[in-house]
Amino acid sequence: MRFILLTVAMIVAAAVLHQFLPWWAVWCAGLLIGLLLKDEKVLMTFFIGFLGAAILWGGYAFWLNSGNDGIMASRIGALFGGLGAMTLISLTALFGGLFGGLGTLCAYYGRSLFNRSL
Repeated sequence: MRFILLTVAMIVAAAVLHQFLPWWAVWCAGLLIGLLLKDEKVLMTFFIGFLGAAILWGGYAFWLNSGNDGIMASRIGALFGGLGAMTLISLTALFGGLFGGLGTLCAYYGRSLFNRSL
């Protein structure tokens, strides 16, 4: 249950930050959500950020593609050697997920850096 709530929080935080910041807003959202993940393991921390950002970017890319009947995706796909629209949407979701996951990992490791007992 906590996993789902944190993933939804990641999606909402990234969507709100994207209203004011450019593409790297998903990394900032991952950083904010990563600070909330005190008891999670490293892989789970990355996966929460990855899944939230991938759903947001993939869903938004799919919504934009549906709105113009795939014209833009087919033209961009032609520039990249004939890639299809769903391949481009999947790549967009993959890159968004990587940015979100790396943001949560930065917060995780940053917090552990300052919580070390000397």
